[in-house]
Amino acid sequence: MELRQLQYLRRIARVSGFRRAADELDMSQATLSEQIKLLEQELGVRLFERRGRNLVLTEAGKTLLARAERVLEEVKAAQEEMLEFAHLDRGQLIVGTMTGNGPFWLPAFLAAFMRQHPHLELTLVERVSGVLLRMLEAGEVHVACILIPTEDPEVPPGISTREVYCRELLVVVSPNHRFARRTSVTLEEVAQERLILTTPEEAPRRVVDRAFRARGLQPQVSFEADDPMTLIGLAAEGIAIGITGDHIARRNADRVVAVTIPGIEMRYSMALAWSERGPHTRAMSTFLDFASVWLTDWGARTAARLVLSAEAIS
Repeated sequence: MELRQLQYLRRIARVSGFRRAADELDMSQATLSEQIKLLEQELGVRLFERRGRNLVLTEAGKTLLARAERVLEEVKAAQEEMLEFAHLDRGQLIVGTMTGNGPFWLPAFLAAFMRQHPHLELTLVERVSGVLLRMLEAGEVHVACILIPTEDPEVPPGISTREVYCRELLVVVSPNHRFARRTSVTLEEVAQERLILTTPEEAPRRVVDRAFRARGLQPQVSFEADDPMTLIGLAAEGIAIGITGDHIARRNADRVVAVTIPGIEMRYSMALAWSERGPHTRAMSTFLDFASVWLTDWGARTAARLVLSAEAIS
């Protein structure tokens, strides 16, 4: 049994036929068919059967494919790790991050990392945290910067996280809203308002939903916005009130008024996440170490500015 035969098996199973698989593999259909016949003869079982116009896996074929997928993933991981032993900065690193970080830390962070490691092929994808977690599980990204609830993060099994900083959630309203003349409101009062929240796949929404459930309340979610600047813009226009991180709220004090909800802890954290089952390359370890220090420092510096800003206002 050869690795290439396992690769052929996987490709045929994905496209349900020899012709398309042969085209994608850039080989003749006859050669591909012969390789599968040799594999079946060696194993003593049929791997595919005809069902209408498609080829489908037999039970034996399904069992072999499951093992083949694991073998091929291990081979891929070994190749990536050996490449990085040849040179730390060679190789590919796919990083995922949440939508909406452009105005904040993301450009400076990536630029600082790439200046230190100019030869590493870095790819960035932006998705909501829930999607990034699924991409980590599928091996589509190596590491992700995600938001998680500070208390009881509820990350999927097999995903490791490293918290770098946390934020409090505040209510943000238009300067013309009736809450704008107050420093605090109750959750019961917030429940009577139309709300702007993130989608359920982002941590701030999960934290807010938990707080409402704990009080037996139902939030009136009128708008969902994962981009924090969209949320701020909607709140500033006065069409609804928003709930967002304290840093975002204070940073936009010229557009919205931030109001606290005393007696309720609503916190979320920025965390680095990676799959325990994926390849742990030297580049990934280097990125995690760099990101931990850089983002922890950024979180502390911006939190300190929030304290100074609050003291100045009071």
